[in-house]
Amino acid sequence: MSDLAARFAKLASERDCRRSAATALVKRWDWYTWPGLDPRPLRFERDLLKAGRRLDARPPIGRDVLRIGFDAEDRAVVTEEYSGFLDGRLYYETFVRYDGDVVEAAHFDTDEPIYLHEYRFVDGLMRSADMIARRGSGREVYAYTEGRISGVQIEHDGRARSTLTAEHDDHGLVRVVEVMDRRSEVRYERPPAGFDLDAACRSIEDALLTLIPDAVARLTIDGPAACVALGYFQSNALSFEVYAATPDERAALAAIDVLAAWAPEDFATSTHVDLDDAASVRLLRQELTLLDADDRDAAAGSEIGRRLMCAVAARLNLRDWSDVLPVTDDFVVYPVDLELVDLKRNLADCLPPDRLARLRERGLL
Repeated sequence: MSDLAARFAKLASERDCRRSAATALVKRWDWYTWPGLDPRPLRFERDLLKAGRRLDARPPIGRDVLRIGFDAEDRAVVTEEYSGFLDGRLYYETFVRYDGDVVEAAHFDTDEPIYLHEYRFVDGLMRSADMIARRGSGREVYAYTEGRISGVQIEHDGRARSTLTAEHDDHGLVRVVEVMDRRSEVRYERPPAGFDLDAACRSIEDALLTLIPDAVARLTIDGPAACVALGYFQSNALSFEVYAATPDERAALAAIDVLAAWAPEDFATSTHVDLDDAASVRLLRQELTLLDADDRDAAAGSEIGRRLMCAVAARLNLRDWSDVLPVTDDFVVYPVDLELVDLKRNLADCLPPDRLARLRERGLL
């Protein structure tokens, strides 16, 4: 690793040379969707990503896109990453050197080197990856069974050592499990035959109709509740906290800002709904994340999760809450992302029109 660190220290002065040498080898340029390509085994599966898809032409300027240059042996030697957020400007470059069974990838942003990776191959299979970056280093060692990746030993600065185990059957990858500090976590699992996304959503929706009132019953509220909010991050609506607020609390927040009356992180009372032990929830989260990772269905998974939470709230707004806690006459249950981007359409999706009208009359929308 010390030799790699020394080479990393020299990268800034080598950028132009590496760019020229790599670009000279390019025989074909292709456009790819983010995140492009990566030779490391299980690179995409472990993080629930999908490898980039080749495009016939560059997409509109407002989308992230990569241009990859391939050499005469069809190996990626240059990767250019263009930012949709930055008006299509180039912001990352990677230059790859091939030297027999050793491959070196140098990654730069517009200012300086970001990382240097060294991959070592035996009989065409990557056996190790040594990595050094601005703020740390790491190493991965790969094991194979009958030519298929079966394990990854991971050592990265700032985290405990871990092991990924990959299981396969005749149809391909079945499961990826990570073990760290005697704890195991399924990082990916192939859905069972006949898996139906809509049916999985309905099953979780029904379960939440019980779990959420049970969570609300655990809350300690100083007076009747004016609302219960299901607060989530936009990228994962199925990981959420339950918040509640009294009329006085909401009025005090509204006096500062009308939107603050709907912002659950400003509420004093909250609790967690633990869905993590349910394999069905984990699988549904995985499939929604993978939908988001597919550029052809960008944000489709997040939208399905949002609609599921709205359907739950709509049904909870029809129930009698007197057996759970005291509530006001205009009590509402609503889901909302913590950034409040989804607030207005969520309220429209989960509240009856007459209740929405009353909220507008009161100046809360």
